[in-house]
Amino acid sequence: MEVAGSERTHLDKAVAACRDAGAPSREIDARIALAVFPALRQLNPVGPGVWRQGDGSHVRALLYTATRRAAATLVPQGCWIETGPRGPIVMGELGEWIGLHPIEAIALCIAALDARLAEISHAD
Repeated sequence: MEVAGSERTHLDKAVAACRDAGAPSREIDARIALAVFPALRQLNPVGPGVWRQGDGSHVRALLYTATRRAAATLVPQGCWIETGPRGPIVMGELGEWIGLHPIEAIALCIAALDARLAEISHAD
């Protein structure tokens, strides 16, 4: 399935960027936003994590890699967050995903994006 394959590729790249991150990053926030909200790819980027809509207004990516609150918005519907000894865990019907990273928000991004990848694989 072409759409699912493209979505999976964008999510895989976002997860890899998170795993390699040494600090919160607007570039990674933008990569995450593009993976989760494919319609953003049709807008004109004006800066890291900022896009201009046709009417001139702007859309901004949340600070996914900097705040737990923003990262929590990435958790798929029907899943929930638990705190484990090794980091945040996203749990749901299809399993559980542990985010391993020294920065909690990035760890939660990893777990949430991995859960999204599992949903795509399950749908295929």
